[in-house]
Amino acid sequence: MEIFIRDLPGELMWNGVHFDTNTVVPAWAMILYALLALVLFAYGWRKHLLSKLSTVDFVYVGLLSSLLVIWNFFLAPLIPSVTALTSWFYYPDIGEVVILLLVAALIGKPGSVTVTVVVYDLLSDMFHYGFGGEPFWLIQEILAKAVLLDLYLLLRGRFFATNVLGTKAGSKGELRLRTVPGLFLVDSVIGGLVVALDYPVFYRGFFATFVEGISYTSNYVLVTSLVSIAGGVIMGLLAAPLVVYVRKALTGTF
Repeated sequence: MEIFIRDLPGELMWNGVHFDTNTVVPAWAMILYALLALVLFAYGWRKHLLSKLSTVDFVYVGLLSSLLVIWNFFLAPLIPSVTALTSWFYYPDIGEVVILLLVAALIGKPGSVTVTVVVYDLLSDMFHYGFGGEPFWLIQEILAKAVLLDLYLLLRGRFFATNVLGTKAGSKGELRLRTVPGLFLVDSVIGGLVVALDYPVFYRGFFATFVEGISYTSNYVLVTSLVSIAGGVIMGLLAAPLVVYVRKALTGTF
């Protein structure tokens, strides 16, 4: 299977960024998605759904973003990898799944994942990558993972990683709580899917063309995305017990 085409003829390049729209995911679709996310966040802000982060929340952001740096650059490379498998699905991402789920579970406020990802990206640039290819790396991290999880937090909020479902009802918008067995597994699986689909869909399908001048084929993006869906479900299920345990240990609630 043909995987990619590198350095397409006639492309423009400036400051390490390739100006080429020969992407699998159309540019208009990515722009539309970004605008839709912006509209939903604006709605959440208008309805006071986006709570301000507290001092404790920022402590969690600092600790977990630093832990994400340690995992991705020092611990994940130590995990034995099988090239035939990791080229299709990168299973060391399980650590990133756990950490981002902990951000959502311990803070539970829309916007918290985005703040954590921004801090992580800046730390990564300063201590590892350098700033070449920015701001595309930061935009990818935000659109591929942070935005999706934060939008989900608009629905789940502080009940993320629990079996509690909170819905507003009545003219006064009273919060009604009910228990849904296994709901915490749904939360974790969604987190696993978001992380797993970041690289095949957002990077290979769109941003790789800009930051590395690589245009992946549609078939390769489709196949690796399907494999990553299965991997994301597995990672989410494996991460769920640990996330629930940490949440209960630190907050005393489940």
